[in-house]
Amino acid sequence: MTPDTYIDTIQAPTLTECRMLIRERYGERARILNHKIVRSGGFLGLFSKESVVVSVVVPPLKIPDIPKSLRAASPKPADPGAGVGEILNQIKALGDKIDTSLAAPQRTAPGTNEHGTLVKLGDDLERNDFSPSFRREILERVRREFSLEDLNDYAEVQQKVLAWIGERVKIYTGGGPYKRPRIIVLVGPTGVGKTTTVCKLAASLKYPDNSNERLELSLITIDMYRIAAAKQLGELATYLKADFIAVEDQEELKKELAFRSDSFDAILIDTVGRSPHDSLELAKMKKMLEVCGPDAEVYLTFMASAKYNDIMETMRQFEPFGYRAVIVTKLDETKQLGNVLSALAVYGKPIAFVTNGQPSTPRYIKKAGIVDLLTNLEGFTLDRERLEAYFTYGGAYGRQNS
Repeated sequence: MTPDTYIDTIQAPTLTECRMLIRERYGERARILNHKIVRSGGFLGLFSKESVVVSVVVPPLKIPDIPKSLRAASPKPADPGAGVGEILNQIKALGDKIDTSLAAPQRTAPGTNEHGTLVKLGDDLERNDFSPSFRREILERVRREFSLEDLNDYAEVQQKVLAWIGERVKIYTGGGPYKRPRIIVLVGPTGVGKTTTVCKLAASLKYPDNSNERLELSLITIDMYRIAAAKQLGELATYLKADFIAVEDQEELKKELAFRSDSFDAILIDTVGRSPHDSLELAKMKKMLEVCGPDAEVYLTFMASAKYNDIMETMRQFEPFGYRAVIVTKLDETKQLGNVLSALAVYGKPIAFVTNGQPSTPRYIKKAGIVDLLTNLEGFTLDRERLEAYFTYGGAYGRQNS
């Protein structure tokens, strides 16, 4: 840098406007060093305005110097005898003066005029594995429904976005009263925890909350390939004092269902895990389960940590089974639930239960709830009371009155 080089700061509502001011003042001579977003005004952190502060290095002028009024806020020019080190110290001092303790997002998209709130929301949605189309839909809605001033209140924008996400979630409330016996069938890919989930469901039915009722249960497995699965169900049946049997084909399943129709309140059927890509085996299993009848409750089971595209493929391939709702397993193994919520929104399918952990006890399975699902989103601060009231009573999700 030459001795006449100095550093200036430009402040404007947006980075684009800062660049326009720089060009107006210095033409193409000035070079941007850095930029930061700051907030100013307001009272106790409320109603403050967001703007951009840009630091620029200005080379010597070949025309009369800029009027002092335009440089009133500028740091003093570097001492003519100062070297590069002194200039860098000035730059550092300037950066230290810019307030970075912001309530709203502290950056804008490089090279764009995008508001910081939209940038942070996009990042949070992506981090939670929401699909690209779901993210675009949410961000477009934010652009339509929030003014630039309202976007400065990131906490409020975030709460409304959570409400919009929750609006896309359907909760399965059951089809009761049930015809006796109630037949429950779990289907899904290999390794998602169907057998463990059957055990948890059986335990929750045997010992329902706030009830002294004890149902007579029968557990049936058609998974003759995994000895461990049959053993697990058999041991649970013994513990619950429930009936248990393994069957190999459609005729045997039909016979055993008919035999149990007058003796049991509920029959739970564990199926063979099948790859969504194995259309032939899926067709065979669907044919076998037809003997369960049209009143059977079929649930599709998949893991919370599955990839979005894999969930979509699973839901598509198991569609012929006519599943009423989904059960999401192993919720404790992930904090990114956007993959599940995105897929359910596309198919419009409700969610019935979520499970945690391996123990086959009632407390590790629970009925799905919208707000409970939203609490599993990473990076979002949730106002549970407001959201519970919204999804309980409905109506417009407006600002909370102070």
